[in-house]
Amino acid sequence: MLSTLILATGCAGTYQAPKSQEKTITASHNKSINEVLNSAKKVLILEGYQIQTHDDQAGIISTSLKNLKLKPEQADCGTTMGIDYLKDKRTKTEVALSIIVNNDSIIVKSNIHGEYKPGSVANDITLTCISKGDIESKILDKVLG
Repeated sequence: MLSTLILATGCAGTYQAPKSQEKTITASHNKSINEVLNSAKKVLILEGYQIQTHDDQAGIISTSLKNLKLKPEQADCGTTMGIDYLKDKRTKTEVALSIIVNNDSIIVKSNIHGEYKPGSVANDITLTCISKGDIESKILDKVLG
C-alpha cells in the first residue's frame, strides 16, 4: 500500500500545469444576430457537437462536452517530465463550446476537460487544459464563412 501511495504521489508530483494563456476568439460580423446564431447552430451540429442550451434573445449557445482527441497545437494540458500530455495516447480530452453573438461581434470560447489514464486508477490525473485558439478559430471561420 505504501508503494502504491508513493507511486501515485510521484506521478502526480511531476505534473506541470499549462503555461499558456486561455484564448477567447472574437470576430466582427455584419449579419443579423439571428443569421449568425442559425449559422452557428448548423455548424456545431455538423461538427458533431450537441447543443445543450441556446437563448436566441440573449445571443448565447452552449454545447455539451464532445469527445475530441486534441493535439499539442490545439491545447496545452501540461507536461510531465517535459513531455506534453497530449502526445500520449492515454490522454483523453473533451471539448464544449460557448458562442455569444452581439449586434456586431461573435465570441467563441472552449472549455476543455482532460484526463490522463495510464492504466492504474492510482495514477489517473485530471488535467487542466487551455485552448490555444485553433478549435475556436475553425468554428468561427465556418460560422461566418
